[in-house]
Amino acid sequence: MTAVQSGFPALVARLGLAAVFAAVLLFNPPLCVAETVLDTTASGADDIDVQVFYATNRKRDANKPADEAYGGERGKPSFGHCRVQFKPIPFMDEVVEYIPFYVPSETNRIRVAEQRDPEAFWKDVTAAVGDTESGSVVVFVHGYNYGFDRTCRMAAELQRSLAGKATVLMFSWPSNAGPAEYVRDQADMEWSVPFLADLLAQLGERFGPERIQLLPHSLGSRGAVFALLRLGADLSARPVIGRLVLLAPDFDAQTFVAMLPRLAPLTLGITLYASSKDAPLKVSRQLSGYPRLGEGGEFLTIAEPMESIDVSGSGRYQILGHEYFYYHPLVRSDLVELLTTGKGAAERSGLRAQMRNGEVFWEIRRPSGD
Repeated sequence: MTAVQSGFPALVARLGLAAVFAAVLLFNPPLCVAETVLDTTASGADDIDVQVFYATNRKRDANKPADEAYGGERGKPSFGHCRVQFKPIPFMDEVVEYIPFYVPSETNRIRVAEQRDPEAFWKDVTAAVGDTESGSVVVFVHGYNYGFDRTCRMAAELQRSLAGKATVLMFSWPSNAGPAEYVRDQADMEWSVPFLADLLAQLGERFGPERIQLLPHSLGSRGAVFALLRLGADLSARPVIGRLVLLAPDFDAQTFVAMLPRLAPLTLGITLYASSKDAPLKVSRQLSGYPRLGEGGEFLTIAEPMESIDVSGSGRYQILGHEYFYYHPLVRSDLVELLTTGKGAAERSGLRAQMRNGEVFWEIRRPSGD
């Protein structure tokens, strides 16, 4: 009998079957998103507050609450930090241990979204970077259908996972946060490229290019790639950043491979995370007619010097399978090891090598017995 078989019935006996599955349905609905909003501002002894820096070119409405102040309209560049409170849900830690898909064990909400003038912002970032072990900055670029609040919550969770070893700076471009706004989001992402390129250049000047890690997700990968190519045209020194880590990139795979000879010299390394269970990228392939860079399985892109990691075998874990870097503990663990140690795929403990047509790619190593 496995731990799941022995532990879950005991948990059901303690909490009651209806209570357990009500909690599962409540916090993991069919269209589960990355956050659960907390209605109370009361803080408990077990609550955790996490600060994360942001740079955005969303239009700000000072008359709205902090978590709604930045909408989907284009605006002027602004800087600041979010403070997100994570609050444990009673008994859920015991539930998630025995359920093979994502169930949150805590709620989270934005407590503060404070705008800072550029001078104060850079002073704050410099101090935070100086307090980390690596002295590196991880620039998180969100994808399509993300509001500012959702990006804050996801970036704060990433900051917490890094455990003081690096500083997260989220770049929040003016996504309209609407499922039907893909074309408009794509236009806004491309409009944001000059600002993102300038931000990366400033970070490189302040902390050294080798200490800047660029972490774009989904449609954000388009802006990240175009920003790097823009920097490559403007800056003569190489590289312009340390590492580029592509998370489920919504990018034409053939186009990316054609760009790779120009892109690779601009970084110290490129890592791709891809999955065949990524439902949004399947839709994107159907609409475009060609495989997306973030697709795994038969569509996995393997091209030197990029390291390709196919997480398909790890399971969907979350209904859409597009944010596995956030939801799946094994994938997140490997990502954190990459960002905090800089180790290549061959050196990271959670991966195993596979071969396809004489080319090496990597898979997540599942625990024995799974």
